[in-house]
Amino acid sequence: MRAPYWVIGYETDGELFGKRSNDDFSVDGVIFYTISEDVDLDVLKRLSGAAKARSLEIMEPFETIPFIAAELNSSISLLTLLKRIQHSICSILSAEAASILVHAGDHLEFLVTEGGASGRIESIPVPMESIAGTIFLEEKTMIFNDLMEDKRHFKGVDKAAKFVTKNILGSPIWTGEKKFGVIEVLNKDGGFTKEDAQLLEKFARLIGRKLYSTVNSERMKKLIKEIVLAITSAIDKRDRYTHEHSRNVARISVMLGRKLGLPEKELEDLEISAMLHDVGKIGIPDSILLKPGRLTPEEFDYIKKHTVFGAEILSKLKHATESMIAGALEHHEKLDGSGYPYGKKNGEISLFGRIVAVADIYDALTAKRVYKKEWTKEKVLEMFKEDAEKGKLDEKIVGILEELIKEGAL
Repeated sequence: MRAPYWVIGYETDGELFGKRSNDDFSVDGVIFYTISEDVDLDVLKRLSGAAKARSLEIMEPFETIPFIAAELNSSISLLTLLKRIQHSICSILSAEAASILVHAGDHLEFLVTEGGASGRIESIPVPMESIAGTIFLEEKTMIFNDLMEDKRHFKGVDKAAKFVTKNILGSPIWTGEKKFGVIEVLNKDGGFTKEDAQLLEKFARLIGRKLYSTVNSERMKKLIKEIVLAITSAIDKRDRYTHEHSRNVARISVMLGRKLGLPEKELEDLEISAMLHDVGKIGIPDSILLKPGRLTPEEFDYIKKHTVFGAEILSKLKHATESMIAGALEHHEKLDGSGYPYGKKNGEISLFGRIVAVADIYDALTAKRVYKKEWTKEKVLEMFKEDAEKGKLDEKIVGILEELIKEGAL
């Protein structure tokens, strides 16, 4: 029996077959080593008998690489793709960390990192005189097992990341005939070998096109998001009481959605929906929106129409989803039917509508406005709990908001 590509080793009765990795699972007395922490345990159970009998075959690393590259093509977000790339190559090469850098004119820059330096060095420009720059310019895979005397090692990264780089294996990333960046793998006990270099070079060529297209797609998304933020900021500034409100509601909504376990594509849609939740205010006359005194019942009824106007505007966008539109339409609805514009009740209000409602109220109450003092987080939370008990707000979402406050995220 042959193991799937994501099993790179196993251990039975103290005997190792294949190689170890940072991700291990004990199943029926067998320790399986994998390239991912997300595995199918039922598959491992089916493999355990062959493993105990020492008849389970492990793929050679060169055979594994194409399977990993093929799976990576299904990744939709840049962050997910980068994490999978780096986690996989660290497991295969038994390395501590990995980095991907892209060419940016006269320097290289980090996209993201995996391992001990993760999350700390993404914004640091790396000069072309560095090891990564040398690999890029010389267009070949290179091993640096002794960095003590190598002046090309850019120590600024280590200092910022509080990470000690002992050795480096790096390879250029290609998209066909065009160089795109460099992948570096760091810190392997005993140093990197020529076989490691061959594996990394093959891996870098196979993931190049996917990485390039995903980076460009992400850049386009970022541009679109910046345009949306520019529009919403203009709307927020039109209403002198709501500066930065849309940006804040989007940030809080995504935090709530992530805690709820929404997949990345839905989080992206939720962010856009929350950014544009008040876009309908563009249809409210200044005489009403900017009125300094108390609104008449008729004027307040007109203000309420901003949710409908917003949904109509979003519905004109080619790629707007039903959930995105619902977030703008329903963020003033209440689960007991006391909200607006349609008095929808629990079961009729979308998840986006319920999330944006909580984020919207939280930012409005905790923000300092000319006409009111900001509420304390404790006071807002107390009100939220009361409204959840009365059946006005989603109790689960309010509970998650409380978690975020206790964690210091808000």
